[in-house]
Amino acid sequence: MPALLRIIGFIWVLGIVVLALTATSQLLFARAADPLTRWFNQIVAAVLWPVAMFSLAGRDSLRARFRI
Repeated sequence: MPALLRIIGFIWVLGIVVLALTATSQLLFARAADPLTRWFNQIVAAVLWPVAMFSLAGRDSLRARFRI
């Protein structure tokens, strides 16, 4: 059981890092109307991504937050 929790924790942290890097690259290279607010919303989504994956609305919300 502890090994399973470590694997789940590793996947969660890896997802946070990947999504945070995506949000930061969009902050630097995309032209958004309010880039800092968009970046903050994407960072919050990066932290909560495993929870959002359990529902269709959550997955749609993640897709919408990371589109340019």
